[in-house]
Order: sequence, then C-alpha cells, then structure tokens
Amino acid sequence: MIIDHFHQNPELPGDPINFIGSKTGVLLIHGFTATTAEVRLLAGYFIKLNFTVIAPLLPGHGTTPKDLNKTKFVDWTNCVENNYSILREKCDSVIVGGESMGGVLSLWLAEKYSNISALLLFSTALSVGKLKYSKLLKYFSPIIDKNIPDDELAWKGYTVYPLWAADQFYRLTKNVKRNLSDVITPTIIFQGAFDKTIDSSNMRLIYDGIQSKTKQMEVMNNSGHVMLLDQEIEIIKIKTQAFLQNLNILSNNAGL
Repeated sequence: MIIDHFHQNPELPGDPINFIGSKTGVLLIHGFTATTAEVRLLAGYFIKLNFTVIAPLLPGHGTTPKDLNKTKFVDWTNCVENNYSILREKCDSVIVGGESMGGVLSLWLAEKYSNISALLLFSTALSVGKLKYSKLLKYFSPIIDKNIPDDELAWKGYTVYPLWAADQFYRLTKNVKRNLSDVITPTIIFQGAFDKTIDSSNMRLIYDGIQSKTKQMEVMNNSGHVMLLDQEIEIIKIKTQAFLQNLNILSNNAGL
C-alpha cells in the first residue's frame, strides 16, 4: 500500500504522457492540483487512433503542495507552449484540449496561436469566484485542506489547495478573459450539470467571448467537474469524435 498524505490515489499513474504516432498531434492539459491521471482516458482514446499525444505534468504538480506554491502562472504557460511547439514540429495539425485550469491554459494557447486545428474544453475554470480571495488568504494560511469527501473517481492530485498558487491561477484567468476575442479556433465546450467547482456560466462566458466561426456547447447531464473520469466519458468521446469529423480532422471511419 502506498502511503502519501499529499496525494489522493497516490498509486495511480500521473506522469507525463508522450506517444509518437501519426502527423496529427494532441496536447492534453490537466487541471489545478491534478496530474495527467485526469486526462489519461482521453489520451488513451487518441493513442488508439494513432495520434501523436503529449500530456505534460505541469510545474509544481505531482510532487508536493509546497512546490506548487513556488510556481508562477508563466511556468504553466511556458510548459504548455513548449509542448505545443514540440507537436508543431512533429505534426501537420495539432488539437489542444484541457480540463479545468487545463481548459484555461488551452484558451491561452489559442489566443496566441491561430493555427491550432481544434480546441477541446472540459469544465473550463475561467471564472471561479473563490479564487480571488486567495490573494489575501495566502498570507494567513498558504495551504488549506480541500474538505471534499473522497469520491470513486480515479483522480490523482493534491488533497489541499496551495493558496499562493491559487492566486497565480486567478491571475491567469484574468489574463485569458481579457483576450478571449483573439480565439478563432474551432471549439467545443463541455460543462457538467453536477459541477460543484465552477458555475455553469463559464460555458456561456467562453462561447460568447471567443470569435470562432465553429463553436458548440455540450452539457453533460450526469457529470461533475472531473468529467473526463466521470460516468459520461464514453459519450464525451463520441461527441468529440463527431466534432473532429466535422472539421475533417478525423475520417468518418475512425473508431473509438
């Protein structure tokens, strides 16, 4: 038995994912305090299609909460930008997707790079009201318990919130909100009806803010915040496949 007081489900794999496949690349980005375990099922779907897949472990994650408190949001943006550049060198087209803060970082990339082929956004935490309080609370308690009951999802990540890092997350969201209109990438936005972490208004905020000609919203009626590990993951794969087929990124006979 693995004993690790920093992580929920420490026995699960959460290391970076790197798979070299075809000339179509996929960059998948996990959320705040999480690991790549959060995007592993979706990564597996693209790997089965023989896509080239990269899912980095963001700086400060997968080690200790103190490490995360030492990071700046530019460390995360540099990480995803560097991995995007690697995929651009290897592939003819690149899809970018992320969950929660990973969705915010995906938007950040799309604001900067108009040549991204498609944007897949899952439970994107662009507007989280409680984050703004971290600016002050971090001086009183740099790390606080999440106080979230254990669930059955195969999620691996910190059991606490590092508040200095949470303030950096908040600064990232403000930066991305200001430049939403720069996004022209075809985008699909997923939101869970049972998401207790972010408000459903996030989906509309993104949809109305981006200038993509091709964009759609999908509400997952039985999913929570970590939808990529929840009970509707197969439906999410099907909807993602249909979206990519419409963009001619997937052939019509590409199976799940």
